[in-house]
Amino acid sequence: MVILTKLLKHLFLAGVVIFFYACSKDDNVNPSPNNNPENPSKIEDVLNGNDRELIDLLNKVRGSIGKRNYGSKTIWSRKNDYGLGLYISANHVIGLSSWSSNNATYFDITSEDNGIFTSSQIPPSSGKVDLGDTLIADFPLIHFDISSSATDTTILPAEDFFLGIVDNQKIMSDLLAHSPELVQTDVPLQMYDPDNRTKADQTWNVPNAGEKAIVVGYPQDVVNYPNGGVAYGNILSNSEAEAVIKELQAAGDSEGDIPYNEDAEFFVEARSLAGMSGGGTFNSKGQLLGIAVRGSDTANAPKIIRIVRASYIRSKMIGFYNGLSQTDKDKLRPFISGEI
Repeated sequence: MVILTKLLKHLFLAGVVIFFYACSKDDNVNPSPNNNPENPSKIEDVLNGNDRELIDLLNKVRGSIGKRNYGSKTIWSRKNDYGLGLYISANHVIGLSSWSSNNATYFDITSEDNGIFTSSQIPPSSGKVDLGDTLIADFPLIHFDISSSATDTTILPAEDFFLGIVDNQKIMSDLLAHSPELVQTDVPLQMYDPDNRTKADQTWNVPNAGEKAIVVGYPQDVVNYPNGGVAYGNILSNSEAEAVIKELQAAGDSEGDIPYNEDAEFFVEARSLAGMSGGGTFNSKGQLLGIAVRGSDTANAPKIIRIVRASYIRSKMIGFYNGLSQTDKDKLRPFISGEI
C-alpha cells in the first residue's frame, strides 16, 4: 500500500473546515496500534526507553522530520548558500494533481508565489517533542518526471519524491488559509539538529544490507501517535528484497505486484503506518538513506517498508540541474549547492 492514505483533506470555505476521508485499499488498512508489537513505536516511548543507542540516534534525526499535508517530509540538508532546509517528501503526500505537469519542473521560489503554511510543521528548535500549533513556510522546489498513468496510489517508488525548501517564516495555526511571503533567504533555518547532521560533510549514504535502519514519520493516527512514530528494522539485500516480493505475491499483498527496483529503492524489514510517507530513513550515524513511500499491510505477509534511496534522489537532482539553462542553474544552485 501507499503509506499515505488520504485520511484528511480540508478546504477553507467561508471559514468552515470541511473534512473528506479516503483510503488506498480499504477502511481497515493498518488499524490502531494498540497491543500490536509489530507497529511503529511512539517517539516519546523510545525517548523514555532504555535503549541508549536508539535514543541517541532518534535525538540526532527527529528534528529533521516534519509534517506535510497528510504525511511527512524530511529535511535532508542545510548545506546551501542560505542555510535553509532542503527537504524531500513523496509526490502522493501532496497529491499528483498538485503539479500542473507530469514533466520535471523547477520552481523559481524567489519570484514564484507557491509557498504554503497549511499543514506544514517541523519540530521546535528547542527539541520539544510536541509540534504544537506552529506552521512553517514550505516551498516546493523541484518535482521530477512522473508517468502519465500514475495515480496517488499506484505511483512507483522510482517517481514518488520531490524536493522543497523550508525557511523561517512561521504563523500559528487557525481556521484560515495563509500564504507566506516569497522565500526568505536572509536568515538560516532554525531547527532542532543537535549534532548538525544536516550540515555534515556527508548528510546521506547508501544502505548496507544487514544493518539496522530507523524510519521516522508522522502517522495519521494522531490519537495513538500524537508526536510521531519510529520503525526500526534490518535493511534487506537486493536478493532478499526480490525473495520478499514473491512472498508478498503469495500472501496477496499488492506490494507483490510492484517489481523491486534495486537502483531506486531498498526494503527495511519493519511495519509502517499511513502518514509515514515522506518520513526519513537513517543509518546508525544519522545519515539519510532515503524516504519511506510504501509498505506491506496484508495479514501474514512479510512486513516491509519501501524506501526511495537518497543516492537515487540525488542523482536525479543532479541530472535535472545539469540539463537546465545557465540562467536557471544560477537561480536553482543556491538552494542545492551543498549537495551537488
